[in-house]
Amino acid sequence: MPSTPTLTLLSSGPAGVLLQQILVRLTLLPVAVAALIGLLRYRQLAPSLRPLAVGIGAFLLPLGLLGLVLLVLHRNNLFIIPLYSIGELWMLALVYDRALQSPTFTRLWPWLVGGFAAYALLDSWLEAGFATFRPSQQVMQSILVLGLVALYFRKLLSELRVARLMQEPMVWVSTGLLIYFLGYLQIALYSNYLLRYSLQLNMNVWAVHSWLFIVLYGFYSRALWLTPPK
Repeated sequence: MPSTPTLTLLSSGPAGVLLQQILVRLTLLPVAVAALIGLLRYRQLAPSLRPLAVGIGAFLLPLGLLGLVLLVLHRNNLFIIPLYSIGELWMLALVYDRALQSPTFTRLWPWLVGGFAAYALLDSWLEAGFATFRPSQQVMQSILVLGLVALYFRKLLSELRVARLMQEPMVWVSTGLLIYFLGYLQIALYSNYLLRYSLQLNMNVWAVHSWLFIVLYGFYSRALWLTPPK
């Protein structure tokens, strides 16, 4: 996942201000809310949303909790980031495979996710043994997810079958992903430069990331709460 703020803000240490620390702890709350909604409404969900509900509740939330525990214990949790990113991309590929219903995409997405997984694990292992933040992985993941969103909106505009966009769950999912990953892509691209330029500015930027993360899971929760159109 992108990574959660509980992972990316580990290195802030004592220089972090109270607001950032509060945001770090609050970011798991919307994840837990989305997981609960997905659990309660699983049988009513459209097929495309079921991988989202399972992925959030069974994978992303536990990893986020693990990252928070390690953060509180002042232990390095950056090794979780590539695992989180791979799992999140796999989850979203399943979501969009069912939403797009494209035989070509069905054939290609396991190779795309598998290739990203191999790259992320190898890149993390070669660079300080999973102990550092690797922005290149986040840039690649952001581009891939934005590509999924673009494919969905292209299908939506070409078919024009959705009469009420605000009642379409996948529109909420895709809009949330678009907002989050456009912002996260900029953060990942310039994170190393910002850290060298100003620690405080870097912290402020990651605080923005926390808000983007909360917005994303707010959109997820809305999508999981909606009754699928018939």
